[in-house]
Amino acid sequence: MANTGWKRWSLLASGALTAAVALSGCGSSTPATSSAQQVLHFSFSSNIETLDPTEWTDVSSMYPMQEIYDTLVEYNQTNSGLHPGLATWTASSDGKTYTFTLKKGIKFSNGDPVTAQDVIYSLNRVTRGDANSSGAAPYGFAYSDIVGYNAWFNKGNPPPAGMSGMSGLTSPAPGVVQIQLTTPQAFFLNELALMSAAIVDPKVVQEYGQNYQLHAVGTGPYMLKSWNQGHQMILVANPHSWRGSPKVQKVIIDENVNPDLALLRYQQGTYDFLWGPLPSEVYAKIISSPTLKKQYSNVPENGVVYLAFNTTKAPFNNVYMRQAVNYAINKQLLIKDITNGRAVMQTQPLPPGIPGYDSSITNPYPYNQALAKSLLQKAGYNGQPITFIYPSNTTDHIRTAEMIQTDLKAIGLNVSIQGTSQIGNYWPTEANPKGNWNIAWTDWFQDYPDAQDFLENLLGNEANNATNVGNYYDKTFQTLIDTADALPASQQAQRVTLFKQAEQIAVKQAAWAFLYTEWNDALIQPWVQPQGTHSDLMLYLHPVKTPQFEYMTVKSH
Repeated sequence: MANTGWKRWSLLASGALTAAVALSGCGSSTPATSSAQQVLHFSFSSNIETLDPTEWTDVSSMYPMQEIYDTLVEYNQTNSGLHPGLATWTASSDGKTYTFTLKKGIKFSNGDPVTAQDVIYSLNRVTRGDANSSGAAPYGFAYSDIVGYNAWFNKGNPPPAGMSGMSGLTSPAPGVVQIQLTTPQAFFLNELALMSAAIVDPKVVQEYGQNYQLHAVGTGPYMLKSWNQGHQMILVANPHSWRGSPKVQKVIIDENVNPDLALLRYQQGTYDFLWGPLPSEVYAKIISSPTLKKQYSNVPENGVVYLAFNTTKAPFNNVYMRQAVNYAINKQLLIKDITNGRAVMQTQPLPPGIPGYDSSITNPYPYNQALAKSLLQKAGYNGQPITFIYPSNTTDHIRTAEMIQTDLKAIGLNVSIQGTSQIGNYWPTEANPKGNWNIAWTDWFQDYPDAQDFLENLLGNEANNATNVGNYYDKTFQTLIDTADALPASQQAQRVTLFKQAEQIAVKQAAWAFLYTEWNDALIQPWVQPQGTHSDLMLYLHPVKTPQFEYMTVKSH
């Protein structure tokens, strides 16, 4: 099925520093925030795009959204699996019907009680859009296997007269929501944990219309106090939170902060953390400073960095051309120079942390420029211009594009690079909607720990030309992933086998130029601690989620 999409490069821009750091590695001073009221303060180098679930696609927006909203299902604090959010649930034996029972007494931050009809409204809205939103959500097709989706969505046209939503969403009793699927789906609960499935208050949406995101109301531990878009957002504790009051009472998020200034404010104690992946210049400064090095931590990331090929036109509709590019790139040098070794070579579409990753695929395209040149001859390449587009919003991106251009020119490709700093949520499609490009640098970080999130979204034919930016298609590959997608969770072993077979095809056909899987890292002040027993300060990286502030404390100092 068509599933989640339209991200993930923005993680690099949302929390990372993006320019060379020219500051000394001095120690942090006493933070400016008072211990009387616990406050977290940090910055983005980019904008927060939205607080509306129908528009959500990016990581920077996830920071505040996951604090303002709740979903029916969520990931537990220790990342060991899914557990009830707003509701408990049961599933039918055939995996096609889920029944959710809302927890008692839950209210929105404005005091309105949460009802089953609010849940149904929210899911219908994200799949369809309405007069008060900007249209169907980019993530709406994550829920396209709910019975009645096709008639309700109606390919973007008005639904049939009298139709108010998907027929597979019903409320058989007060506080109960039943969701019927057309086919079993092992990853369906994961999709309900996405921010696109956040539960909104219909009365607030209808009151504010397209200005809703400036007045966003949810059931999460925090609520929106103010948002000066492009400058600063302030969240405060939700007095009606069913979770109880968090220890951190206020969260201040500065937007569009110059990277040098962000690090200075961190060292002065104004900012409580800097989130990554951190650029190479920042990492080099960190490891040279004994103080900063103690405040640094990292974890492997379930994500991939790769080059997408435009397979819809010459020359990369030719497999030999794609294979040539794979052999031509010195990936080990990229890992050394761009990430300072904070990455592993990518060998296939899945990262090592995702079930279905095939450990038997070790290094299918070792650096071999002689072989690359011979493949160009085999492809009949005649020197036609090659356009390589990339996001020029960071120094590391620029250096990566230049290094790859050098490698490709060395085998005889007539390649030019075109960078753009005006990056959208899933930027290759938005930056060049007519497809006037041949190679595009991009990346993807998991929405949830299932191979479907990568193979269908990035290489499947149902990805709406948004996340499968190069429009790769292979009939056998598609049949394998479609078969795996339709199996219930009880047949996970069979699903993994099918995914591995599909990966073998994608690798052989050089669906991408495989680059690397990097780490995520951060600087975190010593006075910021996780609450409870969870000792990993890189909270919620499996699946990729930002730190959740209700589990944090700001210690006295």
